[in-house]
Amino acid sequence: MTSTSRPHRRLAVVALTLFLLVAVGCTGLLQNIGARWVTRQIAVEFNFNEAQTAATRASVDRLMAAAPAVLGTKIEMLVATVDTAIAKGFTEEKLVGMERQVDGLIDTVASAIIDEAAPIMATLRDDQIDFVEKRIEKRLEEAREELAEPAEDRLERRQDEFVDAVEDWAGSLSEGQEAALRNYVAKLPDEAAVRLAADERRVARFTKLARTHPDAAAIRDAMWEEWKDREDWGPNARPPSARRAEGRQAILFVYGLLDAGQRDHASKHLHELHDKVKSFFGAAGS
Repeated sequence: MTSTSRPHRRLAVVALTLFLLVAVGCTGLLQNIGARWVTRQIAVEFNFNEAQTAATRASVDRLMAAAPAVLGTKIEMLVATVDTAIAKGFTEEKLVGMERQVDGLIDTVASAIIDEAAPIMATLRDDQIDFVEKRIEKRLEEAREELAEPAEDRLERRQDEFVDAVEDWAGSLSEGQEAALRNYVAKLPDEAAVRLAADERRVARFTKLARTHPDAAAIRDAMWEEWKDREDWGPNARPPSARRAEGRQAILFVYGLLDAGQRDHASKHLHELHDKVKSFFGAAGS
């Protein structure tokens, strides 16, 4: 199912996209191009005026400049932990530890982005809120249309996405491995409906708040609360802890399918990604 947009996370999503984009380059020029690109994307999403666009560019530049010092060590530790597990084997205990590392990393990123985004969000006019709401509603409607498709079609899409993700890390899979992955996904619960409902509630909450034109502090608090509760999909969904446990079991299952060559491929892929991030850090620090 296509991820639906959330107004309290749009700046976060686009800024994180910037991080990934710029990570492929290692020069100040590419950094500058990337900063302009993401500023333009945000400006388009919110129909910003010139002053709002300039403030967004300044925020993007600050986030990029701070990234090496704030994230460098955390990423180094996470890569080392994952690489050791690839070589020696994953366990439930190790995966719980990795989750804590990832949570700390993304909370740091989210906090920085929210701090930068809140003052800009506080300047939104009613017509801009209407503009954003229409764009988000279009994406929500696309998600509703996907949800209305036959269950077998939605399952096939989930299976394809899962197989593609594993192949991205492990390289080519055998027919037996792919069949095992598809069978595994077929047994997982489909919670697309409750996730969509949660997204709709979040959109309604944040739109209602935005129309009161709160100050930056109130927006910052609301965005942070939504971020902290992002895994809570409501009373009709399983608790986040259950979904996380399911995710850990999926990793253990996939790891058990891989041969030595595929595990080596996963390790090389990890280091390739890490090298790209380090290239970005080098550019940001220059």
